[in-house]
Amino acid sequence: MKVKILALPSAYLIVLTMFTGPAFAQDDEEPVPDQSLQNRLHNHPPQAKASNPDAATSKTQQQKSDAIIGEHSSCAYTFSSGSGATYLQFCVTVNGNIVKFNSPEGVEQIAQGAYGEGYGICDFNRSTAYYDFADDGNSGNWDAPILISQNATSVKIARTTSDGVWTLTQTISMVAGANPYAKVLMALKNNAPPVCCGGEGAYLMRWADADPDHADPAHGNDGFLEDFDRTLGSAWGYIPFADAASGNDYYGLMIQNVGNATPPSAGVLGNGVAESSDGAPNVCAPENGQALEVDGSIGYLYLFVLNKGQTLTVTDRYMSF
Repeated sequence: MKVKILALPSAYLIVLTMFTGPAFAQDDEEPVPDQSLQNRLHNHPPQAKASNPDAATSKTQQQKSDAIIGEHSSCAYTFSSGSGATYLQFCVTVNGNIVKFNSPEGVEQIAQGAYGEGYGICDFNRSTAYYDFADDGNSGNWDAPILISQNATSVKIARTTSDGVWTLTQTISMVAGANPYAKVLMALKNNAPPVCCGGEGAYLMRWADADPDHADPAHGNDGFLEDFDRTLGSAWGYIPFADAASGNDYYGLMIQNVGNATPPSAGVLGNGVAESSDGAPNVCAPENGQALEVDGSIGYLYLFVLNKGQTLTVTDRYMSF
């Protein structure tokens, strides 16, 4: 899929213009304050959010409730631990999507209606997006996944884009304990020389159509209406305490960046993403801002520059709260 993004002379100029505030101000002008990272991150590219061609453009609450599990959301690897408050069960597709997340026990946070979760890349130099969001659509420009390894607590899956430019290797692990979570390590390798000068500038995104708690017809359409917000390190969707009277318990699902990205030379910057729609995001123009009382979604976005042969490694985790 081709997308419109700003044409810049080099990937390093992209980073410079997106993430550095003005160093000087004219004598007759007031100093321009430095923008927050989240604003700077989402100022590029300045285009309206577009729907993926093979994802539904809009879904009513009832349509979502009646959605049928698609071929892209079938569980291939299932992991579980704990009980009650420490319970966690999630499953992963052959393509590396997490399409069920039950935690604490009895509280499903993804597998309601259409099952949407996955990953996306926006290649600035090639103006190309690659993504797979399970039921919410895929870009169709990926080779088949390769299972590298699996055991009782983790699965490792590699997938290369059909043009050979990127290889994404995911290691998805269950971390049991008092506060269990699903750990998602993503290693993205640049296999090709850049189109122009400098390295390959890109976004890498992890995204989920979060539906905390009992978002089903038994609780009415209000079950799909949650609040969504974000910080530099995380994003979350939840049912507020005040809305529990609708028949839902007040739980939420969070995606959080964990640790430091490598290599340092990639100049990685990150930001939580809160979307006001449950449809798959435009990886090259993710939505920016808080979303209240909507059927929304969450994600985490990385900006970086990689030279040929380099591998970006980042880690996220999904957890109930």
